[in-house]
Amino acid sequence: MIKRMGMFVLMFVVGLLVGAGGIVEGFPALLSHKPAPIVEAAPFNRLTAVPVTYTGLQSNLSGGQHYLSYSLTFSVMPEALAAQGATAPASGSGTSGTGDPELDAKVENGLVSLARSTSYQQLTSAGGEDTFKAEVSLVLQSIFGPGTVGDIYFPSFMTQ
Repeated sequence: MIKRMGMFVLMFVVGLLVGAGGIVEGFPALLSHKPAPIVEAAPFNRLTAVPVTYTGLQSNLSGGQHYLSYSLTFSVMPEALAAQGATAPASGSGTSGTGDPELDAKVENGLVSLARSTSYQQLTSAGGEDTFKAEVSLVLQSIFGPGTVGDIYFPSFMTQ
């Protein structure tokens, strides 16, 4: 019994060493990846904030029988955009997003996940759109940093 237990411990230790060696040699980026810094910005300031717009956002709602199609405009502190490696496009440029495809994908994925977890009944109930707006704010602040996102507007908002 002790001999079997000793073999088990030996195999476990060898497995750990081989796995660690594989990570170090095969995927060193896993050990050196540094997440984007959390921005400790000054309190949100409308005068210096940058507008960002996402158009044509669409997703099924929870339950799969209804969907949501909307556009979103919000203000974000330029330091928060810079910390994520992006700058907002010039106003009137006709483009959607921050100008950084990776950051835009992160924002859009967060918004789609939020819509998929929201039911049609939640969205169409009294105060449902305001609740959704508050949840959108939480998604954006989880990406750009707390206190870096200002007012959120829905230029278009349609459920079916």
